[in-house]
Amino acid sequence: MSSSQPVTTPNALNFTPDNKRAYAYSGVKGINNSVAELIGFSTNSETFDARIQFFVNNISNDDVEYIIKFNDVQVLAFLQPQTYQSSSGGYVPIHMIIPPFTDVSITLQNKTDSSTLDHSCSITGNVYGMTEVGYQ
Repeated sequence: MSSSQPVTTPNALNFTPDNKRAYAYSGVKGINNSVAELIGFSTNSETFDARIQFFVNNISNDDVEYIIKFNDVQVLAFLQPQTYQSSSGGYVPIHMIIPPFTDVSITLQNKTDSSTLDHSCSITGNVYGMTEVGYQ
């Protein structure tokens, strides 16, 4: 079975019909020198064993700051020179356990200048503590 949720869901965490996996996709967003949220959602009773992956569509000399917050507390931040990117445009995935009842915010900002760089983010993984629905 497949989920009936939309493919791009930057403000929601979606679940597979069996409630064993979750996902959110930001879609492509232009990131400039203003802080831009790529993905934001809240967990409920589930624990989310997440894999977060960032992608950039255009290589430049700009530095981009990536920030992940749980309940408005910064839990991860890094400044990445875009010249570090490989030709495939994807970073090494970040693995995190997201606890129940957590507001998650994933933001980016171009720290070099006001030029716009196209980025996207995906978050996928297993969830635990959800109600069993009987799907296999």
